[in-house]
Amino acid sequence: MEIPLFEQPHAEIRRLCASGAPVYLTVNPVEYHGPHLSLHNDRLLSRGICRDLHARLAARHPEWPFLMAPDLEMGVEGCPGAGTRITRFQTQREVVVEACRALAELGAQRVVLMTFHGAPLHNLALQAGIDWLTAHGVPAIAPFHLVLREMLLYPDLDRATEALATIADPDERAAMARELPHDFHAGFFETSVALHYAPHSVSPVHKQLPPCPPVSPDPKLRAAAAAARSLGRDTLARELAFAAMGLAWQSLRPFPGYTGRPHLASAAAGAVFARFIIDGYEVAVDDVLTGRTAPPEPIMAWMETLSAGGRIGKAPRPPLADMLPAPVLPA
Repeated sequence: MEIPLFEQPHAEIRRLCASGAPVYLTVNPVEYHGPHLSLHNDRLLSRGICRDLHARLAARHPEWPFLMAPDLEMGVEGCPGAGTRITRFQTQREVVVEACRALAELGAQRVVLMTFHGAPLHNLALQAGIDWLTAHGVPAIAPFHLVLREMLLYPDLDRATEALATIADPDERAAMARELPHDFHAGFFETSVALHYAPHSVSPVHKQLPPCPPVSPDPKLRAAAAAARSLGRDTLARELAFAAMGLAWQSLRPFPGYTGRPHLASAAAGAVFARFIIDGYEVAVDDVLTGRTAPPEPIMAWMETLSAGGRIGKAPRPPLADMLPAPVLPA
């Protein structure tokens, strides 16, 4: 049973934290996810993942109650679109660290920072909270770092085949397999996970959306990726190549607000993706929270320096007139 931690009397909060159970702190933006998903999509998915993850951890630690802190409704580098709220990196970093400090002050002995927002600076802000807690003796982890790292490795992973098998048409399945490494926002992957965790929040309009137009990687970042690869810096090369696609995607006009092929999404594929996520989280989170391993590091840590703390290098934001219009459903 989920316990909304901050709705309990103060003395009860301290008693619950003293149990040693992890406190789940979700940090997610109000963000445009195409015409078919909600502005709170990342929060909805984060909460669903918290429920599944805690069920796994409770089997290992039955003495741990399920403690949910309120969502921090903020996110760096939100997708352009109507309703998106922009948070500065430095602001979010300070708020996350302050939230973590307050949890430690309440007696939290373990903390899980959960998000489903993949922007590099957003996750570096979460990492600042992890670093503060770790330095003060509180084991903590931001497990979405694991998902983002695996997205860099998609071409090397066979297990995505099970989710792709839910696509009946072989040509569509092959096309989605080619595009999966860059399906990072409101596309087949994320829409499927939303259909699994929060089907009420997904419009059937997703079935009528055309595929995201082809994206040509940003030439400067693509050249930097090639240079890194020639020097044997494979991880850096993958990060730069991923950034090259992300920057080019945000430059599309009209701007679709989604990647990949959301019309192929299904709850069945979402269940597969969710299982893979929880399988990966269970061991990693338990190992970190029980002190066996250090927490995973975020990808693209160099972004904080390169962007001067989020102040330079932002992708151009399209005016609303340049957004891809949504299909109209029949009455």
